[in-house]
Amino acid sequence: MKLHNSASAFENGLVLQSAEIHDPTNIRMLLLSQLQRLVSSVNATRTFKSEEDYHDCIEDIIEVFPSLKVEEVLICFKEIRQGKHDMYGTLCTAAIIKSLHTYESLNTIPLREQKHKALEPYTNGMIDWKQLSEALTVDQPKRSLEELGGYVHVTEQDLKDIEKAKKESK
Repeated sequence: MKLHNSASAFENGLVLQSAEIHDPTNIRMLLLSQLQRLVSSVNATRTFKSEEDYHDCIEDIIEVFPSLKVEEVLICFKEIRQGKHDMYGTLCTAAIIKSLHTYESLNTIPLREQKHKALEPYTNGMIDWKQLSEALTVDQPKRSLEELGGYVHVTEQDLKDIEKAKKESK
């Protein structure tokens, strides 16, 4: 983890959800060992009393943050150890989840937005869709009913009434 910072972890890291699908045992063991290291380094042995507490925390992290990279989770653990996230004297699952949310909003989300903005011009191919739709619109010439091959049972008086109504509406 010494080689990674938040940007390199985002770019080159392994997505937690993918890691969990491909090798669930090893990814859980890695996170579990790092969580135990974190708990012992901040001396929070009262909140994590049993193995079940550790496993519940790891399951919650995987469930709540499937799109985070494994390296990002480990960087956040390191930042908690270094005191960059306020724990207010308690290290528990909720505090770790809150720290991961903070890490995500400060680091991961801006990097995602930056990556999205860099790709944005290519997603639509820089096509002016309005201009293209106007170019594709073809005006159909107005045709009479007789030209279209149809007929209507209209009397000469009906046609005169229609013409009179057209004139009056203008």
